[in-house]
Amino acid sequence: MIAVLVLLLLPAVAGGAFAAPAVDPPAPTPEGAQLSARPGDRLTFTVASYLPGRNGDWVVSEIFLEHGTLRMNDPVITAVATVACDTLPGVYPVERTGPSRPDEPASTAKGDAWVTVKVADVDEAERRVCPWKVAALPPDQPEERWPAGDSWPQSPWDVRTFRGGERVTLTGSDADLVYGDTLTSLGFTNRPVMHGAKGVATAAVIRCDAEPGLYEVHWVGRDEVWARYRVARTDDAARRTCQDEAAKTAKRQAAPWLLGAGTAALAAAGAVIWVLVRRRHNAFR
Repeated sequence: MIAVLVLLLLPAVAGGAFAAPAVDPPAPTPEGAQLSARPGDRLTFTVASYLPGRNGDWVVSEIFLEHGTLRMNDPVITAVATVACDTLPGVYPVERTGPSRPDEPASTAKGDAWVTVKVADVDEAERRVCPWKVAALPPDQPEERWPAGDSWPQSPWDVRTFRGGERVTLTGSDADLVYGDTLTSLGFTNRPVMHGAKGVATAAVIRCDAEPGLYEVHWVGRDEVWARYRVARTDDAARRTCQDEAAKTAKRQAAPWLLGAGTAALAAAGAVIWVLVRRRHNAFR
């Protein structure tokens, strides 16, 4: 009986000793691999995140409903693509290409497939229900998850989460932003101006009254989204204690004015008292 109690109590005493092991990140899809699929299946393709220039590449094949897009999903880069319901059985090549060069493979020598997909033969019943199977799939998620230590933004879909009142740094490269460019966003208290020598950077403050949700950052005068971020939901206590840069500036500007007004009021009161004392003194002379 004692032995049974010891065994029951041991996990609680040992803490995390019996906890489930951490899940390993998915392994990169091997070059030249052959994947198996059925019409309507969604396939995931994975590339090592340390390989430069892969984020944003397309994963294309004649069997896909639409191309997949490789997106950072730290610690790997992944893309998803769905096999069309009318795909006939057979083996089909899959290429990885750049979005600006869709006819030029980016993964291997021209004419060689990155991987292949073997599509199974299915009966008419399975093919009839395939459209409903595809409709039930979750939508492709465009948001990317970059390492927390990387500067922001790494791409227009590098979505980080901030809180109201938080001061954040935006960093660009010489290729996209230059000294003096101005950024704007509905969630900012200010219009930050890029500055710096090598990494062009600026700072912005998230408005305390910004509603939770996804926000865009634009160049002033350009019709394109340069970055996106999410404002976190906060409780009432956090909102009451939040002070964005505009409120802090107003408070700093008000403090000298209040001090000066108080000093002037005291001086005026002193003058009135002095006049009254002089009148009283003259009255008794």
